[in-house]
Amino acid sequence: MARPVARPRASWCTRWRSVAAALAALALVVSSAAAQPLPPALTAPVNDFAGVIDPASAASLDRLIRALQAASGDTVVVATVKTFQPWGDIQSYATKMFENEGRGIGQQGKDNGLLVLLAVDDRQVRVEVGYDLEGVITDGFAGETSRQVMAPYFRQNQYGQGLLAGTSRIIERIAADRRVTVSGLEVREAPQRTRDPISPRLILLALVVLFVILPALNRAGGRRRRSWRGGVGRWGGGYYGGTWGGGSSWGGGSWGGSSGGFGGFGGGRSGGGGGGASW
Repeated sequence: MARPVARPRASWCTRWRSVAAALAALALVVSSAAAQPLPPALTAPVNDFAGVIDPASAASLDRLIRALQAASGDTVVVATVKTFQPWGDIQSYATKMFENEGRGIGQQGKDNGLLVLLAVDDRQVRVEVGYDLEGVITDGFAGETSRQVMAPYFRQNQYGQGLLAGTSRIIERIAADRRVTVSGLEVREAPQRTRDPISPRLILLALVVLFVILPALNRAGGRRRRSWRGGVGRWGGGYYGGTWGGGSSWGGGSWGGSSGGFGGFGGGRSGGGGGGASW
C-alpha cells in the first residue's frame, strides 16, 4: 500500500509574512481614518460654517435653542458645512461632529443633545440624536422633518428658512414631551412648489375652444332645440347648460400660482439614531 504523501508544513518565514501583511493592512486602515480631517468645533447654538443662513433666521434659531435649553435643559445645535467630504457619508460625519472633540452636545450622563447638520454642496441634511432624545425624536420623525419640512426650502436655496422650520418642529416636539413652554415658537409649513408657467400653446388652445368651437357647438345645439319642439331633450341656456356663463370657473382667475453664555456642550453622546434627506 502506498504511503500518503506528507504535505510540507508552512515555514516560520511564510507565517511571519502573513502576519506582517495583516498588520500592514490594519495600519493602513487606521492611518486612513486618522487622516480624515475633524469636523470644525461647535461653539454656539448656530454654527454657520458654510455661510448660508440669513441673519433673521440665525437670530430666531439662536433664540429658540436657548429658550429650550433654559426650559428643559435639552440642547439643540445647528451647523452648516460646504461638504462632509472626504468622509464617506453624512451620518458618520455628523456623529463625529456631535462628539465635538470631547465636548459633546448635551449633558454628560444625560445625553440630551441633538444636532441638525446641513451639507450644502452635498445637498444633504442630517438630524443626529442623543441617547436620551431617541424616544422623542424618533428616526421616522427626524426623516419626515428632513424630507417634508426642510428639503423643500433647500431646493429653493432658502437654507436659513429651512433650518428654522425644521428646528422649530423638533423643538416643539421636545417641549411637548418635557411639558415645557418655549416662547416665540412658531412652527412653519413647508413652502408650496411654484406652479409651472402656463404654456402659450395651452392658452391659444383654450382661446380657440372658448371662442370658436364652443360657439359653433352652441349654434348647432340651438338648431336641434328648435327641431325638438318641446321634447324632453331641452338644453336651456346653450351648450353645457350655462357652465360658461357668469359662473364660469375660469372667469374668477383660478388659473393664476452668538455663543455668549451657552453651556450646551457638556460631553453628551450621540445614540446613533436620527434621520435625514437629500434633495
